[in-house]
Amino acid sequence: MFHLPITSLQAHFGDIDIYLFDQLLKGRIQKGMKLLDAGCSTGRNLPYLLKAGVKVHGVDLSVDAVRQVRELASELAPTLPADNFVTADLEQLPFESDKFEVILCSAVLHFARSEAHFQGMVQELWRVLQPGGMLFCRFGTTIGLAGKLEQLEGRFHRMPHGPVWFLADEALLSELEKQLTATRLEPLKTVLVEQERSMTTWVLRK
Repeated sequence: MFHLPITSLQAHFGDIDIYLFDQLLKGRIQKGMKLLDAGCSTGRNLPYLLKAGVKVHGVDLSVDAVRQVRELASELAPTLPADNFVTADLEQLPFESDKFEVILCSAVLHFARSEAHFQGMVQELWRVLQPGGMLFCRFGTTIGLAGKLEQLEGRFHRMPHGPVWFLADEALLSELEKQLTATRLEPLKTVLVEQERSMTTWVLRK
């Protein structure tokens, strides 16, 4: 019997977020789907998706990051247009409404500049998501750490590792779901990391 080497997993899937990999295992991302990586950075989550025939788009505030993602896409999915990858704020996406079947937003929303900016980003992601589409977000929250972090003004907290993050709580997420008339695809899942940060996965159906 032939066995694949365990080391082939990294070569096949790259550094994809394990929580995003879970969505692949559940069949929620398929070849040919239009997918937006919102806050794509240099494309850590994209190599497997590009090779698998997903119609990937990406947006990031960093011009240099977008350049690197374009180079990655030209190597792994040369038929994708370079202008699938653009520089923009998530609060003002340069895409028509109802464009994407899947939107990923990983480790981005806790960098919101205000509560209005946080809500604006979520609402804009929702605008460009197709009815029936999936919004997958992972970001820092206060869930499991309420009262244990240095709170500044409003929902801003100074994190133990240094930076200031905007941290939503479950009540804010529930209120946004009502505003969007969203359906939770699965329960909120929060990982507590060394009592320093809580990273919550929020998966919605439009």
